[in-house]
Amino acid sequence: MIYLGSYADGDARGIGVAALRDGVLALDSTVECPAHPAFLAAAPDGRALYAVHELEDGLISGFAIGEDGSLRPRGTQPSAGAEPCHLSVHPSGRYVLSANWGSGSIVVHRIGRGGTLGPATDVVENRKPHAHMVMTDPAGRFVLAVHLGAGTVSTYDLDLESGRLRLRSELALHHGAGPRHLAFHPRGTMVYVVNELDSTVTACGYDPATGRVEPRETVRTVPEDVAFENFPSAVRVSPDGRFVYVGNRGHDSIGVLSTEAGLRLLATYPCGGQVPRDLAFQGNGRLLWVANQQTDTVVGMAVDPADGSLGSAGCRMTTRKPTCVLPV
Repeated sequence: MIYLGSYADGDARGIGVAALRDGVLALDSTVECPAHPAFLAAAPDGRALYAVHELEDGLISGFAIGEDGSLRPRGTQPSAGAEPCHLSVHPSGRYVLSANWGSGSIVVHRIGRGGTLGPATDVVENRKPHAHMVMTDPAGRFVLAVHLGAGTVSTYDLDLESGRLRLRSELALHHGAGPRHLAFHPRGTMVYVVNELDSTVTACGYDPATGRVEPRETVRTVPEDVAFENFPSAVRVSPDGRFVYVGNRGHDSIGVLSTEAGLRLLATYPCGGQVPRDLAFQGNGRLLWVANQQTDTVVGMAVDPADGSLGSAGCRMTTRKPTCVLPV
């Protein structure tokens, strides 16, 4: 199944449940929930789904995933901040981690029996707004938070008994970067940070033993001659680790970068719409989904594993203001 977050209002509001059958992507249902379920994350066992609702009084919702992929609401908790825009589930399955864009905080919620959400166990405040992402490293040892307003990537320990975070280290990106999201190389020793404010990606070394992030090189996500405004969104690394993919909002393209012999931009490809807010690989990485927020489309792009290039996969679906695409 493919679950779709959105900014849709009115009758179109909710989480979309779609499926790819015989090369055709179709919406099976829309599950009612609070407004603006902007980002989604699944539990490690695939039996629960969680959503942040990007509202002034932020909310997080939980859903049970049925055998047929259907969603059943399992309650809602305050996000302990304003306008949450990202969340992830800790590999232990015991906590949901979320980022409040409006108020700048990183929050931990405990997961109870049956996947239900409990109250927040920790709130890490920041004097600046625009926390943008929080996730666990591939080894499941450290939690990393990306904060656009502060310009930092922070590494935390998560105490699995108390549900509290403790800061271990912090990287300040270059001035004017605006770090938004990050993605790990499959080997877990490199991490790629997409910078929203200057259309770049920073390749960083990552030490799995300490959680320390060290910048190495920064590369543009669009060609040098692109002069108009562009704001990168999602960043993904191919399953083999050879390529990095970035959504470019403004240029309305997907930037493809090589990780071999240093990070470099290979090419950009039209995203099949406008404002590509989210990207997601499906299966073996031969299919890349793009959520085009402004043109109300989710588009499938075929990935050539030899050179990382993108082409049409011949499947697209109309859905209101998609902001997140999550194959489970």
